[in-house]
Amino acid sequence: MGALHIRLYEPKDALFLAAVFFAAVRTAGLRDYSQEQVEAWAPAIQNSETFNRRARDGRLIYVAINERDEPVAHGDLETSVHIDYLYCRPEVIGTGVGAALYDMLEQQARIRQIAKLFVEACEAARRLFLRKGFTEVKRREFVLHGVSIHNYRMEKLLCVAEA
Repeated sequence: MGALHIRLYEPKDALFLAAVFFAAVRTAGLRDYSQEQVEAWAPAIQNSETFNRRARDGRLIYVAINERDEPVAHGDLETSVHIDYLYCRPEVIGTGVGAALYDMLEQQARIRQIAKLFVEACEAARRLFLRKGFTEVKRREFVLHGVSIHNYRMEKLLCVAEA
């Protein structure tokens, strides 16, 4: 992969990010989940308004772009200290793009003096978050569009409040 830049979300990114999410789940998700599970997780490509609405709710969204200014990954940090999305196009998984995005999110959390981050991570994201110092709290089993699936509640302590 060529030069990588991370920047804040722009409304023009919405269609690309919908495609990134869909491809990540439908392709890379098959490494750890069944076809039925990935189809329940991402039944269709989301519309651009879904991403634009998310961007307006106060969360920080960062986008990793390639040398052609095309988004190849994105991650977000909700105001509730929850990392909701961290998805990469299948061809950049394992290249450090997801780790770089996470580092940006953690840096922003530290600037905001957030004491703890949490995430509900799929199998692949769980491996990344463990490398980044998260602790697995519990495996979560749930039903999504009538299909049983699982993820992991994970947390990372960033700083301890002074007494």
